Amino acid sequence: MSSMPNGQHSSFPPVKLYTTLHDLYLDGKQGPLEETLCVIKPNSDTKYGEVVPFNNKYTIHSAQVGSADDLAHLQMEINCYLLMFYAGPMQVVFIGVAEGQSDDDTLKKDTIHANAQRSFSVIDNTYTDSDAFVKQHPQSSPLHFAFALDFAQSLPYIHSPDKIYKLNSKRWLAECPLRSANDTIIDCAIPPQKLFSSSQTERSAAIDAEIARVKQILLDRPPYVLKLTQSLSSVGTLIVRDEKEREEVIRKAEEYLKEYLPRITKENDYLFPTSLILSDFIPGETMALNFFVKGSGEVVFLGACHQLSTGESGRQATAITFQEQEKLEKKYRDVLDHIGEVLHGEGYRGPCGADVMEDPESGRLFVIDLNVRSALSLVLYTLKDHLNGEREFEMALVYECVMLKIDRDEVEKKFAKEFESARLILMGSTRLGSKEQWAYGMILAGNDQDDIDKLSDRILEFEIEGGQHGDVADAAA
Repeated sequence: MSSMPNGQHSSFPPVKLYTTLHDLYLDGKQGPLEETLCVIKPNSDTKYGEVVPFNNKYTIHSAQVGSADDLAHLQMEINCYLLMFYAGPMQVVFIGVAEGQSDDDTLKKDTIHANAQRSFSVIDNTYTDSDAFVKQHPQSSPLHFAFALDFAQSLPYIHSPDKIYKLNSKRWLAECPLRSANDTIIDCAIPPQKLFSSSQTERSAAIDAEIARVKQILLDRPPYVLKLTQSLSSVGTLIVRDEKEREEVIRKAEEYLKEYLPRITKENDYLFPTSLILSDFIPGETMALNFFVKGSGEVVFLGACHQLSTGESGRQATAITFQEQEKLEKKYRDVLDHIGEVLHGEGYRGPCGADVMEDPESGRLFVIDLNVRSALSLVLYTLKDHLNGEREFEMALVYECVMLKIDRDEVEKKFAKEFESARLILMGSTRLGSKEQWAYGMILAGNDQDDIDKLSDRILEFEIEGGQHGDVADAAA
């Protein structure tokens, strides 16, 4: 089997996309689109230094991984491949690690650039543009940032970091007109004169008193869900169903507040960066909705997905059943239109993901989470023609970060038949430095769950021991 220069086997069918962010942003207007996409995730954990762009103002809680270099590979590479896969022929930005920040040669700008080109080489040329990989960001092109970044304050942007931070906060969701699950907001109650006191003793005493106050509130009412106002992936959502879980959640909340309360400054106090949200626990089914809010406020439906436990590993993944999409769009249309109306009122235009839960008793729908940015599972709907229309696969799922002990060439060799039939699509891969570890974003398709489970089990035979657990996947999700 011959291999193309970019690394993709010539017999693998190029991926065709139903729509792209480029087309959605243009909204029928004549191109080209003079805007650039940047989905770099920030880091606010001091132990990782500044290998990943560091946020001191827009603090955000994130997953724990082995090293700063590992975090850089996951958040500056894999995350970008996942969230840019459906960008289409628009300019996209990758960021290499600054000189002197890492000894990992695979994190240098040119290496990241080359790896990105190979990752996107699986997409049909109709939906990409080789010129979209820019060496230097043109000053005339404003940026669509998926996350609030400290350094973005000095760059041309579509939505300000303040706006992005606000719209992605659980605190704003609890306050806005959308129906959420009976939320209670716990803001920092330390008086400014003590919070910003020049006396370290006075400040520390005030922080200790605030932590004690919050712990007392959390002793109250299980079952409940505790949410950090700003977090990446699922690490900021903690469920309390009994006394044992409550003890563990209080311990985690105390650790979080000890770390982040001292980082409230006069520059970010107005952003409420450490707020906690208590929500009623609703044991209902949750659906992940993807959509695009146009400049007019109209909402374009881009798929409804559900969580799936796969194969012998029990690994959780986000899945789509193609034949259900028309029915699900009708079911959730009113909720989508309401979200679009609220976001339009905030001046937002762009992709969005919402987790909507249905109360099994009343049938009421609650918006329990809102990611005002590109969502990972959106890619599944963009593949509906490629997987369902052309090949009649009934369902598909996306693994955001699978850690394997074999490289990309070996994966393509061992699963050549699956790649040729489009049952398996690699969205991107990166090697974690010099270690024999490779991180992959991938899509599995099949006619039913049993079909997908069998393929999943074969792939996970090559997983790094312990790779399905912990926070590694969360860092890239």
